[in-house]
Amino acid sequence: MKIQDKMKQDWDRRAQIDPYYWVAATQEADLESYENSAQIDCEAFLKGFLKIKDLEWSEQMAKTLFQDQVLLDLGCGIGRMTAPLASYFKKAIGVDVSEQMIIKAKSLHETIENLSFYSNSGTDLSMVEPASVDVVCSYSVLAHLPIDVTDSYFLEVGKILKPQGYFRYQFWVSQTANHPNDQDSLSIHVYDESHFERLISQAGLKVIAREEIDYFDPVLQIKPLWITAQKVAEPQGIAHVDREIKDSAISQEEVMLEYDLILYLAQKYQERGENAEAERVLSEAIQLEPNRPEAYLHWTSLRLALDDLTGTTTILEELTKKCPTCTEGWLYLAQVFQASEQPFKALESLEKCEKLLKKEQKALVQSKGQWSDEDLTQQQERLLSIDTHRLSLLKMAQKDALKKRKR
Repeated sequence: MKIQDKMKQDWDRRAQIDPYYWVAATQEADLESYENSAQIDCEAFLKGFLKIKDLEWSEQMAKTLFQDQVLLDLGCGIGRMTAPLASYFKKAIGVDVSEQMIIKAKSLHETIENLSFYSNSGTDLSMVEPASVDVVCSYSVLAHLPIDVTDSYFLEVGKILKPQGYFRYQFWVSQTANHPNDQDSLSIHVYDESHFERLISQAGLKVIAREEIDYFDPVLQIKPLWITAQKVAEPQGIAHVDREIKDSAISQEEVMLEYDLILYLAQKYQERGENAEAERVLSEAIQLEPNRPEAYLHWTSLRLALDDLTGTTTILEELTKKCPTCTEGWLYLAQVFQASEQPFKALESLEKCEKLLKKEQKALVQSKGQWSDEDLTQQQERLLSIDTHRLSLLKMAQKDALKKRKR
């Protein structure tokens, strides 16, 4: 598999789960926050240009500035920024690696006459004529790409920009580089100053503005930047990425991050009462990572809330098959068997739960010094809760089993 093929698969999969969520990544994970984020980011994009030219911000001033110009949005997704920005430009072009994103973008914005969308290979802009674009925009895209892909895109941007054209994009730069696995299409890459400057110079660009975005990443401990660069020379080099990757090389950290983000989306759907969508998203999480218990457990709570014992049993039996060491899985399965008047099966599940619980309790004692006080307390409370629930169910199951034997 080539790196381009992996990126296409990754983003097509994410688009099918919820394109709005993956494009905007707002905390609210809903349509309103998606639209609000587009308005905020488009305004910030435009204001940057007016500031460079010492002009006061107004929509009319922005339209006057760009009315005869061509815009390209690199990594456009479903047109979150491309569509609003089209009203300021003579022509707007959206490009994305995901065919699913582009199909959705075309459907959403088919009435905008000066707007077009294209899916690409994931590393080049060959559908665009050289020196034909006045402005290139890219927000929350380049820093999520493998390094060689980003290198390639900078050269491509330099090629398609007209002389003195502008590239305004969001990026992460620090004194120290921080790069995830080079197959990763989701985690954030932080570039050091020397690599950042090399990207700019090789593309024939010159930085003319650099602004902090008002968001502090608690993990990376830095803020992202708006970078505005202008084409001052022809790019130095030929964009080319033809890297083969193996499935075994795919980062587990990327899979875990995507899985956790899907769980977050399912939780948001549930909070809004959109349970069918929550269940659909949870099924996607299970397909992505079938040997992790969290999605099964979340789905179990949804089914139990609907009093669907049959559906809950199916989910939990799959959970205990895929994740046989999940203590909670056996506990919940026992609860469902007990509610279904199957006390003998409940007792079997409780026995397995007890064995796993004892192993966890022993492991926690042995690794006590490795936990923070807060995490240790949280684990102790979790195990205590499981044991309390187990003992309560055990009494009921033993009582009901005894009645069945007497019949």
